[in-house]
Amino acid sequence: GLGSLDGLLSPLSLPVSMLLFAWAWHAPHAVLPCRTPSRAAPQPSLPLRPALQPRAATASCSSIAEPPEAELPSAATTEALPPLFAQIEKSLEALTGNPQLLLEAVVGLNLPGGVATYDRDRVVGYFQRRPTLMVSRAYEFLRAFQRVRSAWEATDGSVDRGVVLRSELSALGPVAVKVGQTLSQRPDILPEDVCEALKGLQTSNEPFPNEEAYRVIAEDFGAKGPLAPGLPSPLQRHEGFDPDAPPLFAKLTADCIASASLGQVYRGTMHDGREIAVKVQRPGALRQCLLDGSVIIVALKAIQGRYWNGDLLAIFDLVASGIVQELDFRNEARNAAAFKRSLSFLGYVDVPVTLPELTTRRAMAMEWVHGRHLSDLAPEEAMRMTFMSCEAVTAGLVLTGIVHADPHEGNIMLADDGRLVFLDFGLMSGVEEGIMEAFASGIQCVLSKDYVGLVRAFVDTGFIGTPIEWRAKESDPWQTTHPAGPDLTAIMAEELRERMEACPGGGSRFGALSIVLGDMGFFWQMYTPPYIILLIRTFLTLEGIAGQVDPNFNIYEVSLPWAVRRALSPSTSAGEEALRGALLASDNTLRWDRVNELIEQQQLAAPAGEQQAVEAEGAAEGASAAAAAEGPVGGAATPPATADPLDAVRVLLGSPGGATLRRIARDLDSTELLTTLTTSRKTRHLRRLGVRMLAESLTQRFAAALSPPPKHERRPPPEQLPVSPASEALRRRRAERLAGVRRVLVASHLQRQVRAGWRGAAAIGAVGLLFFRVAVVAFCKAAVRTLPGAVGGIRRAVLRG
Repeated sequence: GLGSLDGLLSPLSLPVSMLLFAWAWHAPHAVLPCRTPSRAAPQPSLPLRPALQPRAATASCSSIAEPPEAELPSAATTEALPPLFAQIEKSLEALTGNPQLLLEAVVGLNLPGGVATYDRDRVVGYFQRRPTLMVSRAYEFLRAFQRVRSAWEATDGSVDRGVVLRSELSALGPVAVKVGQTLSQRPDILPEDVCEALKGLQTSNEPFPNEEAYRVIAEDFGAKGPLAPGLPSPLQRHEGFDPDAPPLFAKLTADCIASASLGQVYRGTMHDGREIAVKVQRPGALRQCLLDGSVIIVALKAIQGRYWNGDLLAIFDLVASGIVQELDFRNEARNAAAFKRSLSFLGYVDVPVTLPELTTRRAMAMEWVHGRHLSDLAPEEAMRMTFMSCEAVTAGLVLTGIVHADPHEGNIMLADDGRLVFLDFGLMSGVEEGIMEAFASGIQCVLSKDYVGLVRAFVDTGFIGTPIEWRAKESDPWQTTHPAGPDLTAIMAEELRERMEACPGGGSRFGALSIVLGDMGFFWQMYTPPYIILLIRTFLTLEGIAGQVDPNFNIYEVSLPWAVRRALSPSTSAGEEALRGALLASDNTLRWDRVNELIEQQQLAAPAGEQQAVEAEGAAEGASAAAAAEGPVGGAATPPATADPLDAVRVLLGSPGGATLRRIARDLDSTELLTTLTTSRKTRHLRRLGVRMLAESLTQRFAAALSPPPKHERRPPPEQLPVSPASEALRRRRAERLAGVRRVLVASHLQRQVRAGWRGAAAIGAVGLLFFRVAVVAFCKAAVRTLPGAVGGIRRAVLRG
């Protein structure tokens, strides 16, 4: 059965068992007190898949006798522990002639159509019956750590520490490799040379023998004959193999073209000409991951509550559940389809199409993607891919709730036609509606430096508890009072502000926020909700990629339009009430302070955009000089045109998600709005902003018309992101709905002005006068700015003539 054994092998006594094992190993004459464990309750038999029935008499668990009790040595016995464990192992293996089947039953794969699922107790129970495996595995981790530490401490340069770390992580297996993949994107954590060495773990991990991969392909895809012309089948000696049967594929590479943590990939061609990639799972990956997980669980139980404010086991359960699901490629196929549907509105996100008839737990075939990874891209292409990646991941975090949890360089490609292609959907994150709204609020608060709002967002996500707790030093107990005053939210926000301003990149890098919160966690009670671990991993990995393209890349600015869109389209009743209260007062008059905040957020990107333009111009001039001396070089890396927060408002007004925003626009007291906009002092800066924006637009138009630059000096406009036909059709429908919404709102508010009598007529007249004044002032400013350049252009033209 799968129940836990009492006594020596129970979960509570496992650490003691390990110590006794080590003691008895080094003292062969030692003896242990007598104890006989009670028999575990019989468990239901485990049905086996017919295709994998062993040929021995142990064809099913129902026909297997109960394993004999394992007796511990008495006081008169001098039997050492290793033979004892071997006896227990042997008796337990009698359950089945194929240990792999029993392990598959632990994760639910023994049932018809079963999909891999994670259960901590069943997994640990399985390996606690095999303590020699757990002890030896823990020893392997320890020895690997010692070898890495020795390489790190070497100061004579004789050892390449990056190569050593990569080799040790690769040898430890899939779980360690995933850790290395994440670290490879974090040069702020590890030295750059080490990060470069670890990048090989993304697509160039140590491969397993091709013969084993071919066997999996032949068995899971039901190949009756050769796999491909000229490629021998591993089943050719088995009964039922037909050498004259048509090959499974028209072509298949003899060696893998990429090897990652859980599998490796081959390139092939179907008989209808379709190019495909065939992904095969590493043999023993399921067993290795579950064994590592059991060792980690035992370690976490030992430190639970001592070094971390949070349920470490719950956090690990979430990660382990994702890895177990990732080990079933059928899950990956479903995740890929759901991810593509969720981001179809962007128009540029794509995933490889999987072939359902060639998708099993251990192998899957998908369409081949013609594209390149980040390291093979020109600067302009790398910048475009980085912007698209950040937008896609942020949209998933705050809009759709479906997030790719492993976006390292090996899992993102820029297709030859400009699409952004995500790969490997085994590890995904799901985000609830309320958490999405809290994240969106947090992004806006970081950009606007609203640290009180940021603390409240932390509370909403469960990262900070209620009430907020604080302590003066680590040895003190947590308390809900502070010497600086009763408002712990404001006190914590002030400390957060000081630390963020002192930390390099505090307002632009997610990693900086992680560092600040890590330091504050010693004095402020913070928790780690299980769901947040994969999200942190996602954004740290993505930020590492962005840092390679542009060290000044601000992930919050790219995320802002999607955060505004989520904030303006709440899906919970509490969020709807909060949005209405943020924009309208109780008498339906507009809250101008919130409008000003939105405009400030809109202007936040302006300084960065101007700086990027200056840097791009300087880079272009440098490139021109270099080209004159050394030949052609790549273009400057300039960001593509992206949406802004006001675009988010326009999109929402024309989309189903904007129902709350449309109701607010309908209920708004437009008479008060028009009167305040035209006459009040608190809207003077808005009128001046309108003049400035219109003057800048007219200046550019006048300059282009009066003195156009020579053709060889004209710079192309920013490259637009690719748009799929479905996304383009969606945008057209939104534009049509927006036009209809505008007509309805304008008609409704005009009728309201008519009913308001002379106040409404005065408001409309004041708005017309305001528009005229803004237009005249802006035209005059543009003319004054353009006139000197126009005169100079005419003079140069006359002299040339």
